[in-house]
Amino acid sequence: MRTVTIAIFLFTTVIQTCMAQSDEGNHRNFPLIISIEFHSLSLPFKNKKPLFKNIGVGLGTEVSHNGNRNWVQQFKMTWYGNKTVGGGVLFHTQTVWRPDIVNDAFSEIKLGVGYLYAKRPKDGYKPTTNGWEQVGKKGKGMLVVPMGIGLGYDSYNEGTYVSPFANYQFLLATNYNESMPLVPFTLMEFGSRIHF
Repeated sequence: MRTVTIAIFLFTTVIQTCMAQSDEGNHRNFPLIISIEFHSLSLPFKNKKPLFKNIGVGLGTEVSHNGNRNWVQQFKMTWYGNKTVGGGVLFHTQTVWRPDIVNDAFSEIKLGVGYLYAKRPKDGYKPTTNGWEQVGKKGKGMLVVPMGIGLGYDSYNEGTYVSPFANYQFLLATNYNESMPLVPFTLMEFGSRIHF
């Protein structure tokens, strides 16, 4: 039921955002977003050593709320591998505010909601009346709240152009296990939006 509710929310957000679009402005909707992601199970800006160990990839797109690049809704799917805590697939949407820094350089502040399906790194077990029973590497779904900051470069062009960026994402995952209802994750992202 929770998955259906999240899917309906994401679908409704996409439809509303697309209907609110204007043809004027300096943003071309639905660029292809490609990124390399580095996953870590840690608090923000803590334990930086494993930050670049667990690699993943992200694909997504975005639409503008006001026809400009400074206020957009982003939709993304990320796959990451992590041998220590298990890999996962993350589907999320974030509202992004991009204030200009200088010329075509910008900063980003992101906040959103998403769904994470995380797998166990090794076989799991559950207690039964006859001892422990193996349940395999089957994973579980969790609601996540992603928040991020970043920097990028976007020189608006009439033709196809590339807009590189770097982001640091902090995610709070709910329902991780009974002893830890909230678990922090971090994602370091390097990528580009390709505007066609």
